[in-house]
Amino acid sequence: LVCTDEEHSGPAAFFEWLCQRLFVRAMFTHQGFCDEEARVEEDVRGALARQGVKLDVCWGGLTVHHINDLGFDATDRQQMPEFKGQFLGAVRHRPVRQPLPVPTTLCPPPFGIADLGFVGSELVASAFASLRVPAEWTPPPPGVGTPQDVEWIGGESAALRHLQRYIWEMDALPKYKGATESFNHGENNAVNAGTRLSPWLAFGCITARTVLAEVRKYERARGRPGKAPGKSSTTYRLYKELIFRDFLRYSSLAWGSSLFKIGGPFQVSGLEWRRDMELFKRWQAGQTGFPFVDAGMRELAATGFISHLHRQCCAAFLVRDLRLDWRMGAEHFEACLLDYTPDANWGNWAYRILQRPCLVAAGCPVREHATTVEVLAWPIVHDARLDHTLAWLPELRSLPRDIAREPWRLEYCPVRRIDVKPYRDSPLWFCSANRVNWQYEYDWLSGHAWTMAAVPANASERQPLRCEESRGAFELGRDYPRPIVPPLCLEVDLDRLPVDHGWGDTSAAERHHIW
Repeated sequence: LVCTDEEHSGPAAFFEWLCQRLFVRAMFTHQGFCDEEARVEEDVRGALARQGVKLDVCWGGLTVHHINDLGFDATDRQQMPEFKGQFLGAVRHRPVRQPLPVPTTLCPPPFGIADLGFVGSELVASAFASLRVPAEWTPPPPGVGTPQDVEWIGGESAALRHLQRYIWEMDALPKYKGATESFNHGENNAVNAGTRLSPWLAFGCITARTVLAEVRKYERARGRPGKAPGKSSTTYRLYKELIFRDFLRYSSLAWGSSLFKIGGPFQVSGLEWRRDMELFKRWQAGQTGFPFVDAGMRELAATGFISHLHRQCCAAFLVRDLRLDWRMGAEHFEACLLDYTPDANWGNWAYRILQRPCLVAAGCPVREHATTVEVLAWPIVHDARLDHTLAWLPELRSLPRDIAREPWRLEYCPVRRIDVKPYRDSPLWFCSANRVNWQYEYDWLSGHAWTMAAVPANASERQPLRCEESRGAFELGRDYPRPIVPPLCLEVDLDRLPVDHGWGDTSAAERHHIW
C-alpha cells in the first residue's frame, strides 16, 4: 500500500483512515527498536484502538538471535553488553532459530482494497518519484565508475536469487573479507568483496537467519577450500558481521533517545562542534581534496551505496577533521543509503565514529593537520592501484598514481616530520583496532608522516614533491579541490606492502616519503 493523499499526515492517520474503509480485525508488524519508531508504533496503536483494531507486534526475523533467546534483557543497559566483542561472547553459543518455511497459500487481499486507488505499479512509481536524490546528485557519465556486481531489485524473490548466486553460483564465500575487516588486504578486501545483501536485509526482503542458514548449508556441502566440510574463517567472518548487526539493533533498545543526542550513548562532552554549511556541502559533494573521501561520497550520491569501510572513512573525516556535528553526517547518510536502518546507521556513527570520552581527554581532535590517518593509509592497501578512486574522480586520471593519491604534492612541500604511530588513546586513527594492532598490520608504514604546506609562487628555497612532468595540464584548485584541511604524506615502505600495487610510478626524487 502506498498513500499519496496529503491529508494523512503520518502512519497513524493513514491506518486509521484505512480501517474506516476496510474490515480489519488486527494489524501485524515487527517491533520498532529506535526512539522515533517506538513513538510511531504507539501512535498507530492508539489510532487502531479507536477503530477497534488490535496491533500485534512481533520480533520476527529482525536479528540472528531472537530477543527471547539472548539469555539477558537487551533493553536493560546494565545487562546489555557495552562492546561488540562482549556481545559476541555472550551470544555465540546461544540457539539460533531456523527460518520458517515460505507459506504455500495466502489469504486473498481484503475486499474493497482495489477501490482505494493504491494498486498498480504506475502509482507506486509516481509515489516514490519524489524520493529521488536531488538533481545535482546524478550518476556519473558512461565509463565513469565501476558498476556494482548486483542490481538491487526489491522483493524476497530477488533477494533469494542474489543469495543463491553469491553463495553457490559465484562460490564467493571463500573470498568474503568482512565489511568491517580493515586488515584484510589484497584484490578481495572490505571495499570490494562484500555480499551486497544489506539493502534486502534493511527492507526485510530477506532475514539474517535465512542468510545464516544458507551459509551453514554451504559449510556442510563445501566448507573450507581443500579441506573437509565445516566452518571456515570466511563463513565465521560473515556470522560475526551479522552479529555486529544484532549488536547495534539490541544496543539501540538500551541506548534509547541518547543515540540521537550530540553526546551520543557514551555521553561525550568537551568537543566543540561546528555547523559550517559550506564545509558540509563540500563533504556531501565529494569536494574535500582528499581523494579516498571524495570517491566514497560521490559513489554514495550516485548509487545509494558505499562499502562499510568507506563509510567509516568518510564519516570519521567529517567528525574528526571537519569537526562538524556528527548528526549532520548521520542524517545525510540516512537520506542517501539504500540499506538505511536507524540502528545500523546512527549506531555506527555513535559507536564507531563519535570519539569516546577517553579520546577527548587525550587531545582529540588534532587541529594542526589531518587526523583521520585511515583516509591516507587505507587506499594504499584497499585500493592499491587506485582503480576504485579514479572511477569516481576522473579528473585525477591523467596523473601518476602516486600524485593522484596525494594531489596536494603538486603545490605543497614537506615541512615537518611527525610521529603518527598510534597508541591506545591516540587522537589519530579513528579505528581502535588500528591503534592496538600496529606492530603486525602496519609494518609497511614507518610510523612517521610529513606535514605539508602550500608553497608561495615566488618561493625559491622549498619546492613541492613533484616535477613538471607529473603535472601535465592538470591544475590543483581548478581541476580538483585543494585539501580542505592541512594534509599529511605518510612514509611508506613499498617492499613491505602486503598487496600488489601501482605505487612508485614517480621518480624517487619526487617522493622521499615513499621508498
